[in-house]
Amino acid sequence: MNKILCTGNPLHHTVASGVKKIFPTADFACRSTNYDLRMWDQQSENHFRLNIKNYNVFINSSFISNGAQQKMLEIIREEWATGHVINIGSTAEYEGRQSSLPPIYCIQKRALRDLSLSLNSTNFKTTHMTIGGVNDGMQGHENWLAPLEIAEIIRFVIDSKLNIPIIGIEK
Repeated sequence: MNKILCTGNPLHHTVASGVKKIFPTADFACRSTNYDLRMWDQQSENHFRLNIKNYNVFINSSFISNGAQQKMLEIIREEWATGHVINIGSTAEYEGRQSSLPPIYCIQKRALRDLSLSLNSTNFKTTHMTIGGVNDGMQGHENWLAPLEIAEIIRFVIDSKLNIPIIGIEK
């Protein structure tokens, strides 16, 4: 049985809200659940390191600057012998693709993808999922993927007998 921890607050219209609908027993790492995922101090890192041991699936969905998504992935690799990490990337990470997002966002998403691919193995599965945007209810985002659609793909990846190191989805 999978024990899932997902970054993000399921009360907001994000990937976490879709994950909550598909995986109602999932737990969430966000400020309202006493996680400081910025990993700016040893206490925050120790809290994450201690708690991640209770899970075997981690959905790394929230972009946090300063390389925090990569840091969480590195910590999980140190703490788990087996498990599955789903890293949410962005089509903005594609070299040469026009993006209105800050360059640091694109650079850090590429770094997450590269780290995810390098850590993937038979026992420690990592899947890097590039998405074309989340329909978070804001104007102009209507044609992007709904959180529930993203969560359905996550379920497919987790349930698959295949090792899926990278998958890209766009609407």
